[in-house]
Amino acid sequence: MSSTTGLILSYALGIIFAIGGLLFLVLLDERRFLFGVPYLVMGILLIGGVRASQRRRRGRTPESLDGDDPPAPHTH
Repeated sequence: MSSTTGLILSYALGIIFAIGGLLFLVLLDERRFLFGVPYLVMGILLIGGVRASQRRRRGRTPESLDGDDPPAPHTH
């Protein structure tokens, strides 16, 4: 699977979960929070994770991608 296909599928899955969660919150009478909130949260986390990974990917410079020097470790 190419990265573009994975990106599209990840966004689609996140959108499906988020919309499904909203529909559960709006349309269900009983247990709307039991079903709606987890699906909504999972959808938001999927979409946010895909967006964060795309920002990290765009932040790399072409010099760091040629494989000569490994990235410097982060110290905390």
